[in-house]
Amino acid sequence: MAAVYYLSLFVIGLVILIYSSDSLIQSSVKLSSLLRLTPLFIGLVIIAFGTSAPEAGVGIVAAIKDQKDIALGNVIGSNIANIGLILGLCVLFRPLIVERSVLKTEVPLMVGASLLVYILSLDLKIDRIDGIILLLAFIIFFLLSYRGAKRYFDSRELSDFKFKRLFQKVNSRTLAFLLSLIFLLGVVMGANLMIKGGVGLARIFHISPWVIAITIFAIGTSLPELAASLTAVVKKVDSISIGNIVGSNIFNILFVLGIVAVIRPLELDSHALRFEFPYLVGISVLVALFMKTRFKVSRVEGLILVLSYIIFVLILITGGRR
Repeated sequence: MAAVYYLSLFVIGLVILIYSSDSLIQSSVKLSSLLRLTPLFIGLVIIAFGTSAPEAGVGIVAAIKDQKDIALGNVIGSNIANIGLILGLCVLFRPLIVERSVLKTEVPLMVGASLLVYILSLDLKIDRIDGIILLLAFIIFFLLSYRGAKRYFDSRELSDFKFKRLFQKVNSRTLAFLLSLIFLLGVVMGANLMIKGGVGLARIFHISPWVIAITIFAIGTSLPELAASLTAVVKKVDSISIGNIVGSNIFNILFVLGIVAVIRPLELDSHALRFEFPYLVGISVLVALFMKTRFKVSRVEGLILVLSYIIFVLILITGGRR
């Protein structure tokens, strides 16, 4: 009976997640047009904030309970999953065009954030001072994204986007913003139900805590990014798909880890510095190089990203990590 209960939670969460993510894209693009902000900015900030809420929730709760492996492993694992699994799957579905503005600002910031947290952790800890540094870096990212999005607005970016009947009638910025918040909550709620169901099933079948943390928590909390990005790909709004993933990775490292470290300083073991952190930096640099080539990410490159994630998980499992 317990297995049926947790499986039901997983399925219900999936349904809520899919519906909410589709509606989230609709409301966020409508909001971008009403505020004269680019879909890229909506992807970098509004959707990234919402889809990263599960990582923030897991990280904060884990920090309060002094579960450093979950707090840190979830963020690092989620960021690797965002690039390797989620962006890879999106590109396999359809090659994505990368805007030049993303390559000039957001992608370097993503790589820089990965390098920054790696450098800060070289002493095998991320203390409160490190957390404050990460939060200050996040504020800089936010301001740069807003200024750039406002400067490069072009209403033609929305010309290929088809709104559902509900959103066609929305002409109020307040209503569009409220709808975005409602569907953000739906995405988070759906993801949380799926995580609860997945963790319950894992415990029933006696899967180790480390595997739960690095796979179910990391992949589970990345499901909103997958749903929102795939929906954007289907609707041919590449800027939201890429902006969502890049923005979420920056948000996870700078904001989530920053908050977690301020709440409770994290202590690392040497294995994280030898494998997980270098892998995160490496895959971030790899996708940046892919994006710089012809300003797009091809299906072959998407396949490489997916395979890199599979290799990451296999090394974790076969290497006996905890």
